[in-house]
Amino acid sequence: MFKRSDESLIAKALNGDQHAWQQLVNRHQSALFYFGLRLLGSKEDASDLLQDVLMVLCRNLGQYRGDSSFKSWLFGIANYRAMDMLRKRKYSDNDDALSELPDDTPELGQQLAGAQQQQQVRQQLRSLPPEQRLVLELKFYQQFTFDEIAGQLAISANTVKSRFYAALDKLRLQLEDDHVEQSANF
Repeated sequence: MFKRSDESLIAKALNGDQHAWQQLVNRHQSALFYFGLRLLGSKEDASDLLQDVLMVLCRNLGQYRGDSSFKSWLFGIANYRAMDMLRKRKYSDNDDALSELPDDTPELGQQLAGAQQQQQVRQQLRSLPPEQRLVLELKFYQQFTFDEIAGQLAISANTVKSRFYAALDKLRLQLEDDHVEQSANF
């Protein structure tokens, strides 16, 4: 089946084609929702973010200039809105919310063996500052390049790299500390 490009769908949507608009939304809504869930920590916040981004998209689709990929532009909006939500709310992490993320591991044995480690990583991710968590999300889950992330966040690529590697160092140290603590309990 032929898959239309985002740009083709945008052109049709701007001319009033509701089917093209729906295809565009369907193509990106899942990634936006899980982006919000990982970054904000709850289904409710992720749904609020998704709705907010879609409203902004609806009002501003004509402003997309094509300087970057549509996905990059769209996640730039999502980044801004998510950071705004984190600043406005006195955000308290919900330990159960991130456990609702789908596990991409297909075999049950692997899922069970890695469940504890995945939960540990999720907890460590929540402990990072929002700016570092955002960069990790965009790099690992959304697979943007450092330059694309820099463009989305309106910061230099070196700042993105600095946040990325600082976050990785913090995660590594936290995981090592947890491993030493677990070993001491045996």
